[in-house]
Amino acid sequence: MRWLVLAILLGLVGCSSGPKTRFYTLVPEGPAAQADPPWHGRSLKVGHVELPADLDRASLVTLGPGPAVSVSDQDRWAAPLDELAQRALTEDLRARLGDAAVLAPADPVPPGGVRTVVLAVQRFSGDSAGQVILAADWAVANGNPPKPGPLHHVRIVEDAGSTQGSAVAAAMSRALGRLADQVARGVS
Repeated sequence: MRWLVLAILLGLVGCSSGPKTRFYTLVPEGPAAQADPPWHGRSLKVGHVELPADLDRASLVTLGPGPAVSVSDQDRWAAPLDELAQRALTEDLRARLGDAAVLAPADPVPPGGVRTVVLAVQRFSGDSAGQVILAADWAVANGNPPKPGPLHHVRIVEDAGSTQGSAVAAAMSRALGRLADQVARGVS
């Protein structure tokens, strides 16, 4: 009988829930300055966001110290990070250039064509010091097939204030907003 009770207790301990999983998304950030006049050029669309393999995962990744990489068991993205970044950057650009100027990723291409923001990310994560770094190259591609224009490199640092998932996700959203400020200036 004691073995049965012990087996039941061990089974209950094994079934107990662990730490709760938290899910995050990236949210649009308002422009740093007053919005420019309405857009009158060809529509703009944010293309697929290229992420390095070490960041292209469901869990939040924290870098450092040194060569260490921490992949969270509890802090996860609500959708693939590349899609979250594409959607947030699209909304950020709409806030800066106007809804008519920027197409959503799934919108059909108008007859006059569209210019595509091409974004290749080298780093987009928090670190052990509570900083978020967005390092990326971006260009605007024109034509069919698209030919990228001048390449721009950005390195944006945002203070997350901690390594907690909510603080990191908020700082990553702010970093995308600052990127949108630069892209909007570059395409105007």
